[in-house]
Amino acid sequence: MHTLPFSLPGFEIEQVSCEETAVTITARAISSEEVCPSCQQTSQRIHSYYTRSPADLPVSGQRVCLVLHVRRFRCQNRQCPQQTFVERVPEVVPVQARRTTRLRTLLDLMAITMSGQAGSKLASQMGIGVSADTLLRRAKQSGSVSIITPRVLGVDDFAFQRGRTYGTILVDLETHRPVDLLADRSADSFSQWLKNHPGVEVISRDRSTEYLRGASEGAPQAQQVIDRWHLLKNLREALERLLTRLHDRLAMLPEVSTEALPPRPRQKRTSAERAASQASHLRRLARYEQVVQLAQQGASIISIARQLQISRQTVRKYARAATLPKRVGVFRTKSRLDPYRPYLEQRWQEGCRSAKTLWQELVTHGFPGRYMMVYRWVQMQREVTETRQANTLSGGSSAGRPLVAPRQLAWLLVADATTLEEQERRTLSLLHQHPEVKQAYDLAQQLLMMVKQRRADALEGWLLRCAESGVVEVANFARGLHKEFSALQAALTLEYSNGPVEGHITKLKLIKRSMYGRGSFPLLRQRVLHAA
Repeated sequence: MHTLPFSLPGFEIEQVSCEETAVTITARAISSEEVCPSCQQTSQRIHSYYTRSPADLPVSGQRVCLVLHVRRFRCQNRQCPQQTFVERVPEVVPVQARRTTRLRTLLDLMAITMSGQAGSKLASQMGIGVSADTLLRRAKQSGSVSIITPRVLGVDDFAFQRGRTYGTILVDLETHRPVDLLADRSADSFSQWLKNHPGVEVISRDRSTEYLRGASEGAPQAQQVIDRWHLLKNLREALERLLTRLHDRLAMLPEVSTEALPPRPRQKRTSAERAASQASHLRRLARYEQVVQLAQQGASIISIARQLQISRQTVRKYARAATLPKRVGVFRTKSRLDPYRPYLEQRWQEGCRSAKTLWQELVTHGFPGRYMMVYRWVQMQREVTETRQANTLSGGSSAGRPLVAPRQLAWLLVADATTLEEQERRTLSLLHQHPEVKQAYDLAQQLLMMVKQRRADALEGWLLRCAESGVVEVANFARGLHKEFSALQAALTLEYSNGPVEGHITKLKLIKRSMYGRGSFPLLRQRVLHAA
């Protein structure tokens, strides 16, 4: 008599044989009767015997193979169309299955959690032989998750291919669990989902017009709530458009180009980099002309974005610009070269002008960077030296430093003034010299304070001040908010936000990337909903 650390209900163990990489367990069915699956009548009359050899869970990394001696019974009901039937043992192995029930359950879990390639590698280490294709097939065949209509629903989009195709994720904001995934982010699909799942009372969303229309058509009785983070993000984007329009004038403000900002190293580019930059500029110019032409013909921003396969933000920026918007470089951030700059400057003063020599010396001092980093620093030093010599001969002064990009300046307008550094405060005070920037800054800070303090009663007055401010970008932003006043007021009254939705989008990205581009939308939906 053999005993096992696991059970085989309905079977008696006859033999256990161990080989180098596998364990074979022979067992015989012990039930004296079986029920016919067609007529449900009990039969004790045996027709014949046969053997099943399903795979089972591994033991200590060794593959386990079962040899089960089962029987075929003869149905004693003469009216039954099925004369014979095989013995059923669903607790151990389903009908016509090549794997036991517990092994199938484990593989289903691997398929949903880890997908094909990673799951196959893990199973191989455990002693389970299964291919990646089999796991993918099992994930697609896994049972669908029942959808429970939430009372509070959060909706946001996620990218299949960033800038091209997007989907929609729906999250229950009370349980913080994904409810469903939609294959696109259109108003029609969202509206249809809401109609098929009535009972949603609150919908938290960003300021997308598609989700606005979908929520209004699919659940008109639901209270819509604008996500506060997206509200402030849209405010910063409006300020960025203002600073883009005024950027050339702001660069001419007193002292901005000389003292307000930290130095930005101007590194000399190679001929290949200059050629690539010129080609990129020509592509942007051609795209800008296409956008302007379509906009003059009356095409909407969404239709232009879909036709040219670019983002709506780019279409909106190009359509409103009188000329092609300039790309303003950002200031240099931290570099691996920073700890070695004093040594480089010392060697430069000593007369060393060879980039290769300097790089070799830095390597001996532990520098982990590449040769091109030192080469660019040398080129920059030569250019600075030549500029200084030219200014000395001409009697002029050094050229002013350029103003940073509007995107960086926009952060100063929405930041808390108490958290700014000295240099940032100086930059902000200099920008306040322009009356439109000063007025936009005051209005932005008022909205930030209302959001922090949840002062919904001050919204009407703020929207009126924005409309009368004369700042086009701020007035347009306020005009759009006025159309969604109920949702805006709810944002400063109710506690709901899209924070949990953003968290699940991050998890969705991890799941999507773990499938190495092989996952279709149905598979992605299965994995996201099962993972929840």
